[in-house]
Amino acid sequence: MSMTLMLIAHLSDLHLYTERSETGQAPPDIRYIVEQIVSDLLSLEPRPDLVVISGDLADGGTDDDYQLIRQLLTPLPMPIMAVPGNHDRREAMRRVLGGWLVGLQEGKFLHSRVNINGVTLLGLDSVIVGKPQGALCRERLNWLEGELRKAQPLTFLVMHHPPFMTGNPHWDAYSLIEGRERFRQIIDASPKRILCGHIHQPLHTQWGPHYGAIAGSPAFQYNLVPGSAATPIEHNVSYCYPLHCCQPDGSVLVHLRHIT
Repeated sequence: MSMTLMLIAHLSDLHLYTERSETGQAPPDIRYIVEQIVSDLLSLEPRPDLVVISGDLADGGTDDDYQLIRQLLTPLPMPIMAVPGNHDRREAMRRVLGGWLVGLQEGKFLHSRVNINGVTLLGLDSVIVGKPQGALCRERLNWLEGELRKAQPLTFLVMHHPPFMTGNPHWDAYSLIEGRERFRQIIDASPKRILCGHIHQPLHTQWGPHYGAIAGSPAFQYNLVPGSAATPIEHNVSYCYPLHCCQPDGSVLVHLRHIT
């Protein structure tokens, strides 16, 4: 399939809630911050072709939380693809958002597949129920392996937990702790672009032949200093989200949109 110019907006870790913040860290005005992000997306010309959310849409995952998420994001005219994070709840997320999110697959995991403008996006459910760490078990990796056989040359993999190291020992212990090696073996046949969340600070890396990116969080962010072994602390920094501009020749430019 030939490619055309395409924009993908990458959001993550919205941590929206209606009554109770599970983390205790999401601010009470988070819904208004998300409204600002939606307004910024609507102001773009051209607008993104797709919005991708790499987990922790909710901060506790009640049905009401997902109803709020749907209400806040409904003004966006483009399709929205999302994977769960460790603060999401699969059943409630599927129940409220299942017919609304694009590409969501059937089954016990909340995987997704989207083909758009010559690009393939595969969303992986990396959640371990009740734990902050992530995993890709044999069943999930088998699904990925099968889907990659039908993927376009430009393929994005979306998951909450980063499979690559961040350089901080605190966060690396809370990232993908199971299935990392086989995941790497499965994807190494050709370069992929991996979009993640969970770390609450923007980060870009080259992981072998693959590009890896972590989006920040509009709810709260950490101060991760390269090379530091200190436990990350919350840091009052401006929020930005990445726009991945896919070119017809298969290259990708990444622009950052700052939200005041």
